[in-house]
Amino acid sequence: NSVDEDAFQGIRRLKELILSSNKITQLANTTFHPVPNLRNLDLSYNKLQLLQSEQFKGLRKLLSLHLRSNSLKTVPVRVFQDCRNMEFLDVGYNRLRSLSRNAFAGLLKLKELHLEHNQFSKVNFAHFPRLFNLHSLYLQWNRIRSISQGLSWTWSALHNLDLSGNDIQSIEPGTFQCLPNLQKLNLDSNKLTNVTQETINAWISLTSITLSGNMWECSKTICPLVFWLKNFKGNKETTMICAGPKHIQGEKVIDAVETYNICNETPVLVTERAYQTTKAPPKPQFVPKPTVYKLESVPPTLYTPSPSSGLQTPMAEQEYEHVSFHKIIAGSVALFLSVAMILLVIYVSWKRYPASMKQLQQSSMMKRRRKKARESERQISSPL
Repeated sequence: NSVDEDAFQGIRRLKELILSSNKITQLANTTFHPVPNLRNLDLSYNKLQLLQSEQFKGLRKLLSLHLRSNSLKTVPVRVFQDCRNMEFLDVGYNRLRSLSRNAFAGLLKLKELHLEHNQFSKVNFAHFPRLFNLHSLYLQWNRIRSISQGLSWTWSALHNLDLSGNDIQSIEPGTFQCLPNLQKLNLDSNKLTNVTQETINAWISLTSITLSGNMWECSKTICPLVFWLKNFKGNKETTMICAGPKHIQGEKVIDAVETYNICNETPVLVTERAYQTTKAPPKPQFVPKPTVYKLESVPPTLYTPSPSSGLQTPMAEQEYEHVSFHKIIAGSVALFLSVAMILLVIYVSWKRYPASMKQLQQSSMMKRRRKKARESERQISSPL
């Protein structure tokens, strides 16, 4: 469960050391002193509970250090003092509850810091002083309730900040003023109800933001955030759901604001009584009465044409012509179909039953001969 203090004696040129996925619980204070040329040290997925104060002393060429998935509860003060060239540090998935102010002192070239899945309850940006080159800070899935800025300093290099999956209920005004170049901000899965206008004013360089999974209060306090999101042209998470008031719970924030006119000023309606009190009544005007002329009522005479007159209106003639034309078309189509059906029956019977067709032809020939014989007999007997 431990590594011998002299395990790495005589290998000063060692550049990469991977001790991950073991059951190491403790390391001696001088374990890595014999290997000052290390570039990559991986101690992840072990059971380390404590780091010694001089654990990484002399590792001036170390570029990346992996301490993920251990049982660390604290980070000693200035434990990384000699790691001035380190660019990557992963202390995620541990049991860290707080950070001392000088825990990361000496990491002047650090670019990426992972502190996710720990037990932090609050974050003060004053705990990360002199990390001038830090680009990405990951603090997701902790227990952070509040974020503050203890010192007035500018963190100009930070571009990516992940605070998702925490218990953040509010953000102090001016918290993000020290991050003028922040480009990506993740605040989803927290307990935010609104964001103040002063906080939004500090988001001048954002290109991506996530705000879903919070407890948004769809009232007047949400208006600054809604107005900012409508004008924001970067990547954004639009599945923001209202948690209150009760009559709009479960609706999307943007839709609820537009549907219920939450951010619009309601016009003051002027009642009739108020209108009468503000304006003087109109003066009566003289309107002359019109003269009415009486006319004798004459019963109107209507012309009713008789049926025998034979007169028809143009509309009736058009309807008659229209109906007759349709009848002609329908009759011709029916005649054509009947002839075609007869020809089809004859053709099918001739193809299917040729003997019967011959009999029909013979019978028709016999009838013709008999008819001719009768006519000839009549012609012979007529002069007699």
